[in-house]
Amino acid sequence: MEKIIKGDQLEKIKHFLQQQYYDSAVKECCAILEEILKKIYKQALSELPIEDRTVLLESEAKIGSGNKSYTRFGFGELVGLFNRSRLLDRWAKYTDSNMGIIRSISLDYIVELRNHLTHDSASMKAEVKKEEAQLVYDCLLNWLSFIGYRDMSKGVESAFVPGGKPEAAAGSPASSYERVKKSITSGYDSSIKPERRRLKKQAAYSEAHDAASFAYALERIGRREGLIGLDVGCADGFVTELRFLPEYGFTKVVGVDFNQALMEKVGAEDRGIFRYRYLDVEARSFDDDMEELMEEEGIPGFDLMFCALTLHHLKNPSRLLMRLRRYLNKGGALIIRGVDDGGMMAYDDGGLVERILDDCTRQSNVSDRYHGRKFFPWLRSIGFSDIRMNYQVDDTTGMTAEERMDFFHYYFDFRLQYTLRPLNKEPDNPIYQEDHRRMENNLDQLEEMFLRPDFFFSTLTVSCIAIK
Repeated sequence: MEKIIKGDQLEKIKHFLQQQYYDSAVKECCAILEEILKKIYKQALSELPIEDRTVLLESEAKIGSGNKSYTRFGFGELVGLFNRSRLLDRWAKYTDSNMGIIRSISLDYIVELRNHLTHDSASMKAEVKKEEAQLVYDCLLNWLSFIGYRDMSKGVESAFVPGGKPEAAAGSPASSYERVKKSITSGYDSSIKPERRRLKKQAAYSEAHDAASFAYALERIGRREGLIGLDVGCADGFVTELRFLPEYGFTKVVGVDFNQALMEKVGAEDRGIFRYRYLDVEARSFDDDMEELMEEEGIPGFDLMFCALTLHHLKNPSRLLMRLRRYLNKGGALIIRGVDDGGMMAYDDGGLVERILDDCTRQSNVSDRYHGRKFFPWLRSIGFSDIRMNYQVDDTTGMTAEERMDFFHYYFDFRLQYTLRPLNKEPDNPIYQEDHRRMENNLDQLEEMFLRPDFFFSTLTVSCIAIK
């Protein structure tokens, strides 16, 4: 069945019950329960402690002769997986919650009832009793309420909340699609908590890489007191303040970002040598705005400019680089950092990574994930001649299971937004539905691969340091 639950499914079930189509009501309820269990299991694989996740995977391998993943399990197999792994007990311990009525509900009877309907031709002659159908429907409502399900037109959202408390009961007016979108990605809005967390992880992964770029740049421009820095696309300043250290000789650093509300917030705080200003780097008024900023801050020119993971979001990155060069002091350094998905490698994935990347590329809302290879040509074309490339390769070798999962989430979670955005705008579009379903399934499979200790994946971070 489709991952997205249709808006009229609950109404359809109610209609079946009213018309005494009890067998149809049971089948429809079980179809939704099946999807809920898959979502819960997927979340458990990413959030439970590693020892619990290991038990889940071992239990999964023993279901269905071990020849298929949970994504292909039927309702009965999923219930068997939950029972064998004691998943709910493990989650109750992890969240320090008794999980209320959910742990007391046995799904075994419902499995048996559904199996009779779908597999036992003799029993098809006898309708399901009203009491049986009502029990199954009540069970479904309890599960929906427990997982905080909000909108039947959108889809099952996150299964559990830390502490075991559902965020909302069924029927809340807020859109679950909007919640799902924000839980997966922020759309690069650093004012949203998930995005700030992602940026912090991003900063950790790139710390050594950026340190090497800064070391080379500072060696070339000369470490001295009174250096002035510029961070283009600074978000909330977290990375800015990690990279532009006062001990390097910086006495003033300006961070600029297009998120005006965020800049007003962080700009109002006392951040020492750091100043934060709103600046739209793609606006026609960029030069006027930059000159006004420099005049107000008393800056004649910048000694070091830093632009990380920003250029690939722009319509004309080379134009921005040309503009920035005007305000870079003679002998100053410009550091740009980005990614290049072409540098990704995986082994024994059956081409899964390549298919995910291809699906990303086909989406109209995707930023340029292959821009790292363009850094040198961009900088050379606008007048830089003293250019140095800096590369960092990260791979899964030597990583613990938890590190591999963090690695996966960092490089792949945000990709679901590429199919979610158009689907959010047109939820009934069958093309968007299929694109999103395929992306979800592919990411599910890749996530499971990352749990294997023998799975190999590597990726490339690219920086370019240019001296004016």
